[in-house]
Amino acid sequence: MQRKLYVFENLDLDINGSSFLFIVWGISVGILLGVLLSLIYRVHAHKLVTALAEHGATDREHALTLADLGLGKNRVVRRMLGNGGSLASTVLCANEDEFPPRKLSKLGYFWHYKFLRGDPLPPKTDYSIARFYLPEEKRITAELRFPRENHPVRSFLLAVLGVCAVAFFAILVLPELLVMFDNLVSQVKPMTRRFY
Repeated sequence: MQRKLYVFENLDLDINGSSFLFIVWGISVGILLGVLLSLIYRVHAHKLVTALAEHGATDREHALTLADLGLGKNRVVRRMLGNGGSLASTVLCANEDEFPPRKLSKLGYFWHYKFLRGDPLPPKTDYSIARFYLPEEKRITAELRFPRENHPVRSFLLAVLGVCAVAFFAILVLPELLVMFDNLVSQVKPMTRRFY
């Protein structure tokens, strides 16, 4: 089956149907991957915040390791705590000064210190001894920021349906709307020359 070639005189855009399909489905897959990663992030962040609140880890003296919280082998939580995101700014580490300094390769050293002129890197977190706590003043904010996701699978399926519906709409209607807009610009263009 031959795909239609869309030629727009005024938009500087020539696109055929198959490349348009590729663009729309590529954007759709990217959106769905973002939704999936967001749901995974919310579920695991909620697990950590709830575990810290239930165990009473509200200050440095009562801080607990991930193994004490039952999340010792959870790689997603480790990744979220290590990347300096919103969870890492909410959940604090009580014993950061006990970690060994971060080692860089020669290229990494050059890139960070010479090219970027960055500050010294924080030490690499050793999750076997790292003790985390959730300060009481940040607890309510954390519970609101990382709420419980009751049905993550259902949420993802609804997102898939919504994105697919918008993608089908875009595939069917958007080229025709662009043709109409191009025709409108073609009609308006001669009128604007009269005023100069």
